[in-house]
Amino acid sequence: MSSKLNIKEEMRAIDTKDRGWYESLTEEEKKKIGIWLLMRYTSNCGDKQLTDHYLDWTNEVVNVHFNKLRKHPQLQFQLMQLVGLGKTTFHPWIAPGKGSKKSKLQKWVIENYNHLNDDEIEIFISTKTKEDFIELFEEYGMDKKQIKELTKK
Repeated sequence: MSSKLNIKEEMRAIDTKDRGWYESLTEEEKKKIGIWLLMRYTSNCGDKQLTDHYLDWTNEVVNVHFNKLRKHPQLQFQLMQLVGLGKTTFHPWIAPGKGSKKSKLQKWVIENYNHLNDDEIEIFISTKTKEDFIELFEEYGMDKKQIKELTKK
């Protein structure tokens, strides 16, 4: 493995905003970079005074459209460099939380409106009342028992 591809060197390039670092990598090295992994590291900081900055900025700048930009790793890396403050700092690992279970209503919407992305599904659900869903389920030919099962909290 290249000496450039280790978490310490990658985080140094992010923290110090080393704009030429990514471009100095070979195509093979670029393929090996774990952008999601780097985002997890970037979002945390060992310096308690800077923790809020790294978490807020990573969420606002890097994480907000992470999946939409997954085919553009250089741009994702540059967005992480926006979070850096110009000096190297320690970034401890934060393990991802357990994924929240989807409700029966969410699963139904995903199954029946599979053209919607996650954000659109959330908007779809949040803009409808219980009565709207009951009417929708009736249009889908569901009986009262099925409707009750999907609409209970």
